[in-house]
Amino acid sequence: MRYRPARDLAAHMLLHLDDLMRCWSVATTWLRAELRCHRVDTGFGQQVAAQYSPGFSEAKAPDIDVPSFAGRPVDNRDAMMQAMWAADRPLVYADIKQDRRVSLRMRQRMSGAQTRSKFAWALRSAAGSYGLICADWTEYEAPSDSNLFDCFEQTVADVLSPVILVARDLSEQAHRRDAQESALAGLTPSEAEVATLVARGLSYKEIARIRGRSFSTIDHQLRSIREKTGAASTAALIHLLSRATGD
Repeated sequence: MRYRPARDLAAHMLLHLDDLMRCWSVATTWLRAELRCHRVDTGFGQQVAAQYSPGFSEAKAPDIDVPSFAGRPVDNRDAMMQAMWAADRPLVYADIKQDRRVSLRMRQRMSGAQTRSKFAWALRSAAGSYGLICADWTEYEAPSDSNLFDCFEQTVADVLSPVILVARDLSEQAHRRDAQESALAGLTPSEAEVATLVARGLSYKEIARIRGRSFSTIDHQLRSIREKTGAASTAALIHLLSRATGD
C-alpha cells in the first residue's frame, strides 16, 4: 500500500468483509476524515448503464449541515459521468461552477447538493469498473494539496477497489444462499422427501424404488426441486441441501 496510513483502514475493513454496508461505512468515514472534505459518497454500477445511483454509502461532516447526494439517479450517459468511469486517474473538479467539463444539468444537480469541489474516480476489478466514489467539498474549494490527491488515488486503488469487491461478492453469495435455502421451504412434502434422499447420495433408481414411483416421476420431481431452489445440477442441489441441514 503506497499510502501508509491506509494500512489501518484496510485492516479495519477486513474485519467487516461479511457485512458490505459496514465495510463501506468504515471506508467512507475514514476517507472523509483523512481528506478533510465534507462528503464522501459511493455507488455500484457500470459505465454502460443508463443511470447511476449515488449514495449506497455516504459519510458526511458531522459539524456542518451537508445535503445527501442519494435519493435520485443520475444520467450516466452525461459526459462528466462517462469521464469518471473511464479516467485512468482520479478526476479533480476544483470549481464546479467554472469547470467547462461539467454540463448544466450536472452543475444544477451538484449545486443542489452544495458541491463546490470534487474528487471522483471509478472502483475497478480485473473485469472492469464496478462502482464510483466521490469526495466533495461544499463550504470551500478543495485544498491544492498533492497529499490529498495521493491519499484519494492510492487508497481507492490499493484498498477500496480490491476489498469492496470481495465484500460485495460475499454479500451476493450470501443473498443467493438465503434465496436457495428459503426455496427449500417451498418444496412440497413429496419433493422434500425426494430431496432428503438425494442429499443422502441415492441414485434416481434407488429413490424411485424407495418411493414406489417411476423413474420418470422422480426425474420430474428433481427438475422441479432444482428449479425452485435455483440449483443448476444435482451436485449443486446436494451441496445446497447439505449446507442447509448442517451435515
